[in-house]
Amino acid sequence: MLTLPEKVVFALVLVSAITYFVTRTVTLARLIRIGKPDADQRARGLRSGIVNALIDVFSQRKVFRKPLVGLLHIFIVWGFFVFAVNTINHFVGAFAPGFHLFGSTRLASWYASVADVFAVLIIVGVVGLAVRRYVFRPESLTPRSFESAIVFFGIGGAMAAYLFSHATAIAMGRLDHASSYLVSNALASLFADVSGAPLAVIAHAAWWADALQHLMLVALLVIPTKHLHLVAGPINLALPPTRARGQMRKMDLEDETAESFGVSKIDGFSWKQLLDLYACIECGRCQDYCPTYNSAKPLKPKHLIVDLKDHLLRDGPQLLAGRSDSATQLIGEVVDVEAVWACTTCMACVAHCPMGIEHVDKLTDLRRYLTLTEAATPEQGNVAFRNMETAGNPWGFAQSERAAWAAGLDVPVLADKGATEVLYWVGCSGSYDDRSKRISIAMARILGAAGVDFAILGAEERCNCESARRLGNEYLYQTATQEIIETLGRYRFKRILTTCPHCFNTFKNEYPDFGGRFEVVHHADFIAELIASGKLRLRSRRNGPLAFHDSCYLGRYNGLYEAPRRVFEAAGYDVVSVPREREHGLCCGAGGGRMWLEETIGEKINTVRARELLGTGAREIGAACPFCMTMLTDGVKAESGNAASVHDVAEVVAALLEDAPRAATAATNGGNGTP
Repeated sequence: MLTLPEKVVFALVLVSAITYFVTRTVTLARLIRIGKPDADQRARGLRSGIVNALIDVFSQRKVFRKPLVGLLHIFIVWGFFVFAVNTINHFVGAFAPGFHLFGSTRLASWYASVADVFAVLIIVGVVGLAVRRYVFRPESLTPRSFESAIVFFGIGGAMAAYLFSHATAIAMGRLDHASSYLVSNALASLFADVSGAPLAVIAHAAWWADALQHLMLVALLVIPTKHLHLVAGPINLALPPTRARGQMRKMDLEDETAESFGVSKIDGFSWKQLLDLYACIECGRCQDYCPTYNSAKPLKPKHLIVDLKDHLLRDGPQLLAGRSDSATQLIGEVVDVEAVWACTTCMACVAHCPMGIEHVDKLTDLRRYLTLTEAATPEQGNVAFRNMETAGNPWGFAQSERAAWAAGLDVPVLADKGATEVLYWVGCSGSYDDRSKRISIAMARILGAAGVDFAILGAEERCNCESARRLGNEYLYQTATQEIIETLGRYRFKRILTTCPHCFNTFKNEYPDFGGRFEVVHHADFIAELIASGKLRLRSRRNGPLAFHDSCYLGRYNGLYEAPRRVFEAAGYDVVSVPREREHGLCCGAGGGRMWLEETIGEKINTVRARELLGTGAREIGAACPFCMTMLTDGVKAESGNAASVHDVAEVVAALLEDAPRAATAATNGGNGTP
């Protein structure tokens, strides 16, 4: 169909496009390689990663959390793969007229029908997404109208050009299996009265429009825009972390070659953290359930990734040229220091990102630099650090008072027993906080009523400094970890029972890196086990509706959603649905060490969450975390005064126990002092 001069021109254009694509790809790959080695050994999970990536790409399952948007995206994504065949046919056919990848087989006829239908579906998808962006203008989308307009025009225009190219070929009688082209064959009727030179001109114009717009879309894959995700996204999805969600990387604090700790410049991140930046689709889903974004804080997860990507693409070439001294300091120049400290490490951004981007570890790496290298932690954090170091708890209370909550309860201490079935790790809140001590007392009653062989460490227990680690103080955390593991190594027990999800997550997911491997159970799960096995008999009571708040470290970190709900239901509550719950739950605001920092910017996160829970109409709120208990109690009080109350799972169960052994009676009387 093409004349010889056209073939020469197209060959030059095609070679130029391929050269540009390869050159840009090499440059982008080199920019990623300025990152440090990744500690996750991701190749170990490559096989399952590839399978999950294929499922994610073809099903768009995370995008489908917004059904209409997901449907429009899937039209385009599936169409991309369908039209890969047509692109080959089109380009090769320029030099070998009549070429078809499937030859003259029945498959070629079938493909023609599918491609025609998908051309229309792609146009529908493009128009729908364009209307969403330019008419409805959701806040979550990045307002890069010009770039998006080019892409929309390129994709939609390529599909229109494809249809008209085939329609004119059918009108000229140059296309085999014409009836198989369902849409193009119908459009061919538009050219029934056009013949000779005019039809040939239209056919050539449609062919060139199709070819050039396909080449433009190929170029878009590697230019510095959000459309890098079309290549980087699937690769990123195929390289998931092999560690547990949110598990922090162990730092080598004895590395004598290290000039600093943490990350201060872009080349301080790992290559996988830099690949994350390319994968961002800028859809804003990371912000839908982000507590900082929902309470007007400086941290916006999407902006964090986009700003880092723009910085990498802008300043990365200087690093490639060996000018590392000129690299920009990230904190203060690329990322607002207030944004670094705002994160609650709730993992909502990671859980909802369709491209598998890991936002939180970038922030904790920046915190590590501020804390370990610059000693620039907010003062409230430093106070908590000093108390954890000197007194073994964030408040600075006396270590000798750690078991005072258990006075008169006959709670055994492990040092006296030497061995036990269950080691009850009370935690700092359960030992010192007045509100949380009621949970500890309730647990003592429950364990006694169920006949569980348990003991506590008492004065030998200390803060595991999980909050300190999330605030960047890896040194304090590792010191506490080694001390606790040595203490636990002196005793025999089968399980560690915790009431704090942060302690639960630390023992379960963080300690194995330090040689501490323990079977750990959270008290909500443990109580559910006791009820299911018949070891706990509860009095029947019909309570009202209860809105349950999911702890981030129990839910998104460890997938434990149903056990606490089952316990509240066993206690006679009607657990009502909350707009944001389970994987979609909104953080209380205390995670990531924020429990110990003042919240002075925007609206208080606990107030936002309390308002949402109270909006269900329930006047009783359930929790399974001492941090959440504190935050929600304050939030509910600010929103409703004394019109609602917050309960822990242990409290509601202890109140319904049929048996009241000595420990239970003493707990009811509420003794004080050290046992």
